[in-house]
Amino acid sequence: MQEFYGMIGDSHRMREVYQAIELASNVDVPILVQGETGTGKELVSKAIHNYSPRNKGAFVSINCAAIPHELAESELFGHEKGAFTSAHKARKGRMELAQGGTILLDEIGDMEMFLQAKLLRVLEDNVIMRVGSEKSIKIDVRIVAATNKNLLQAINDKTFREDLYYRLSLFQIHLPSLKERKDDIPALAEYFLCQVNSQFNRNISHITSSGLKRLQNYDWPGNVREFKNIIYQTAVKAKNDFITLEEIAAILPDMAVSEPDEQLNSPSWLAFSDETSLYDMEKEAIKKVLALNNGNKQKTAEALGIGRSSLYWKLKKYNL
Repeated sequence: MQEFYGMIGDSHRMREVYQAIELASNVDVPILVQGETGTGKELVSKAIHNYSPRNKGAFVSINCAAIPHELAESELFGHEKGAFTSAHKARKGRMELAQGGTILLDEIGDMEMFLQAKLLRVLEDNVIMRVGSEKSIKIDVRIVAATNKNLLQAINDKTFREDLYYRLSLFQIHLPSLKERKDDIPALAEYFLCQVNSQFNRNISHITSSGLKRLQNYDWPGNVREFKNIIYQTAVKAKNDFITLEEIAAILPDMAVSEPDEQLNSPSWLAFSDETSLYDMEKEAIKKVLALNNGNKQKTAEALGIGRSSLYWKLKKYNL
């Protein structure tokens, strides 16, 4: 079983990824990692760091889509005491914490425009400035940006800076979807079965050939993340020391045939009584749309007509 820093697969597409990681590790320039949700962008970013001369430094990750607008600059660059109401003491930002190492800017396509301008300055001058300070801080950080969005389209839509794109994309790595590397499914299944056996004291030896064929016939819109979920579900529920086609089929169809758009267009998909509060209405609406989209936050935000950062805030608010 081929394993490369937690990534599994020996297909041609994955060997290309491994080669790109090794090349990227030895050139100290910004890296842009692109791929669908669930393809392993953070694993690739960590591998680049671990293979690079910066591996003695910190690897720091920040999700650009999950930062509230009012805290975004402070989270990335830090702040001085008294910079704003709740700034009771000075605090280093993620960029400063990554000094000498690597910072992953995950979901870079969702970074707000005002922050993009400040990030561009970091790339050009290698300096940051904490919120509430006039003092520049010299930094030495490798920036890895990751996204599931088409940034060239975002540039056309005026939601992403063209100059920032060209600074971030000096070296690009494109991750294949699981649909594009189905030859790796047996190895992935073996890997996740080993994890299940260890974590849940199971002794699942294999998946039947018909079961593996069923897994390979599915297109996996949620990629490896979805695949792992299915393996875990079937392994935990398995009646014997192997997994059958029937056990896989009992779980997989429900996830494969969901049609969220049609359900959302139906007037009966969400109903409330006259006594339901607005708070409960919004919570239940978000919960149901999230379920209809199989947990995909990007699709959920689009269906609700809100930005991803707003969705993350609401998910935290309602503890979903």
